[in-house]
Amino acid sequence: MGRRNLLGVLAGKALGARLLAGGRLLGGGLLAVLSGKAHAGAAGTIYLNAYATAGAEPSFGVAALDGTGKLLFTTATPGRAHGIVPRPGIAEAAVFARRPGRWFQTLSLADGTPGPVVRALDDRRFTGHGDYSADGRILYVAEDDVPREEGAIGIYDATDGYHRIGAIPTHGLGPHELILMHDGTTLAVANGGVITHPDTGRAKLNLDSMDSSLTYVEAATGTLLDKVHLPEEHANLGIRHIALLEDGGIAFGVQDERPIGMLQPLTGAHRPGGAIRLFDTPEDVLSRMQGYIGSVASDGMTVAASSPMGGVIGLWDAGSGAWLGSTALADGCGLAPNGDGYLATSGLGVIETVSKTAAAGPERRAPAFRWDNHLTRRVA
Repeated sequence: MGRRNLLGVLAGKALGARLLAGGRLLGGGLLAVLSGKAHAGAAGTIYLNAYATAGAEPSFGVAALDGTGKLLFTTATPGRAHGIVPRPGIAEAAVFARRPGRWFQTLSLADGTPGPVVRALDDRRFTGHGDYSADGRILYVAEDDVPREEGAIGIYDATDGYHRIGAIPTHGLGPHELILMHDGTTLAVANGGVITHPDTGRAKLNLDSMDSSLTYVEAATGTLLDKVHLPEEHANLGIRHIALLEDGGIAFGVQDERPIGMLQPLTGAHRPGGAIRLFDTPEDVLSRMQGYIGSVASDGMTVAASSPMGGVIGLWDAGSGAWLGSTALADGCGLAPNGDGYLATSGLGVIETVSKTAAAGPERRAPAFRWDNHLTRRVA
């Protein structure tokens, strides 16, 4: 199942009412799982992934998993969710609607209890991602300033019911993922370069003049600290997803917004003040990826990137950008570090581990869940 066909699956044949998760059958059935709450525990790492279901309400939500893929709890969301970010120092996370979004919601990471739903201003649309300040007091949310056709970062006070207290520019078009850098003061923003409008939904309105960039913005003032573009021959690629690297830089993945009939690199890295480095990838893998990277993750030493359209996950050395190998995962997109590799989720309900040698681990299948694009790790 292609990720773009996710909603079609929901309207199709209902799935069975019993859920296989974490290698065992949950005797209470799917409905009981969705309505019940299992405590995540006071310690340990958990993973968060948005999902869609068929045959039971709610249709959309967020699930918490342990490192083996065992389901801990689920929380309903107002619609299809996308990015999820844990709040530092507090067992809480923010969940963002799929672009173009009109809401974000918080939830407890202790048991999944939902928090408030925050709505976008009339002239703004959320674009799927956000991140907290280092102290957890502020939530930064990627958004489109619709009238100005510019990227913006909404600023919300997490200590005051997520009251909106301002906004700063991304200094780019079509922002998608943003992350707080290791310095705790700089926001890195992947600006996809594509303009959309609420009246036309997800339609891309400026593909002939798209302007993708990676920007670094001072969180306190909105000052632009650095801005880079891909080389001109790759101007049809939109930088969409990013992950922190241990050297103070970021890894990124792109999507081919205006195909030009040639294979192009889809992953790379950048460090503020330096030049963009594009990663090496075998041509047969690039061909299979179909110009689409859906998620990027890094454990500090390696970079993993998924192509749900190609059904493949690639691995690179974070320092050199050298190719390490790939593993197949049909409609696989969600990625997060896990032990000596990565945990991966797919739109077909699969959860599996991928080692640094790109070998897939035991497959776990949760057939009542269709995992959405992003898997987020939270370390207690």
